[in-house]
Amino acid sequence: MPPRSTPLIVLEEGQNYTTYLEEQARYKRELVKKWEWLLDGSEYGLEPIEKGIWESMAIIFENQQACSSGFFTEATMTTDVVLPQKYALPIIRKVYPQLLATKIASVQPMPLMSGGVAKVFYQDFKREDVSPETSLTTLDSDYAISEENAVPLRVKMEITSVTIEAIKDILGASWSTEVQEDARGALGLNVEQELVSNMAQEILREIDQRILAEIIAGATAGAVTWNWTLGAGYVTRKDWYQTLGDALIDLEDEIYNARYRAADYVVCGRRLARYIRKMQDFAPAPSQPPQVVPLGVKLLGTLTGFWDIYVTVFIDQDVGVMGVYPRSQTDTGYVYAPYIPLAPMPLVYAEYEPVTGYYKNVDKWSRNVRTRYGKKMVVGDLFGTITISA
Repeated sequence: MPPRSTPLIVLEEGQNYTTYLEEQARYKRELVKKWEWLLDGSEYGLEPIEKGIWESMAIIFENQQACSSGFFTEATMTTDVVLPQKYALPIIRKVYPQLLATKIASVQPMPLMSGGVAKVFYQDFKREDVSPETSLTTLDSDYAISEENAVPLRVKMEITSVTIEAIKDILGASWSTEVQEDARGALGLNVEQELVSNMAQEILREIDQRILAEIIAGATAGAVTWNWTLGAGYVTRKDWYQTLGDALIDLEDEIYNARYRAADYVVCGRRLARYIRKMQDFAPAPSQPPQVVPLGVKLLGTLTGFWDIYVTVFIDQDVGVMGVYPRSQTDTGYVYAPYIPLAPMPLVYAEYEPVTGYYKNVDKWSRNVRTRYGKKMVVGDLFGTITISA
């Protein structure tokens, strides 16, 4: 059986942590150990979560458990104490690892003790003995040249911290007692569970959409364009579509010039994705069963030897963003910091009246679902954009 509770970090008598990172590392190890039953999931017939995000998911599960233990809901209402565990934990385990944000951003969850205000971290390496200091990602072929017995010039690792504050997303729903009774009797459906699940999915889709919008707006490595009208000297459209690959290579070159990094992926609007699929080097991803949770972003396949290709309805159909996957928690271009994963709030036997802001005493039920999280664009040079037109 899964453990019901484990205390947060407790310092033993006389024990001191020398750095913030050591304390955080111990905290994460303890949480992974506590939640391994759910992270692995094989004992319960579940597909294991990718190990690379176990630490982040363990913190998310821990925060969620706090939401379900009476910390955010009334402990006297048994159904409300059980509900987040019963509904939200399966949603979190199923949906969070599938979010695009967990792939293209560094996930740095806010622990509960942060109070919704926390530092996120990103790194850079700089030449220290020049003024102004320059990043190692900018060209300088002479910096390491030295003479006999000379003092070497220095480089340094710079960890930058930015304080961010959690923002809140919340949705509400009401349903009649008759609908609840009839749906359960005739169809075996739990209306409340279906509504909570779909509100949670909508909130998580919106998070992906906002992050993509910020990345596109903040991409500074470069921007390229491509026209789908058949160019002069090209006989067939298929030949012309190959020139889209030239534009993408040009865009990757801009990222490489800015950060010495080859790009890993392209997230496309629908029309751009359609043209990429017509290219000779496109290889579709293996056939997958229909998504149980439609998230609005799908891995289409790869351009052989180059990039993963995702399609989404969250951005303009003629726009795409190229980027670099995070190499570590701090080596990243964007940070996503979940705080309170999904918190279904107390069930109310009344209907919310949006005009007055009051609840009406009618034969209906109402419930809100909320989440809190932070996010931050940190290195725009790891992203570039492409726009296509006629």
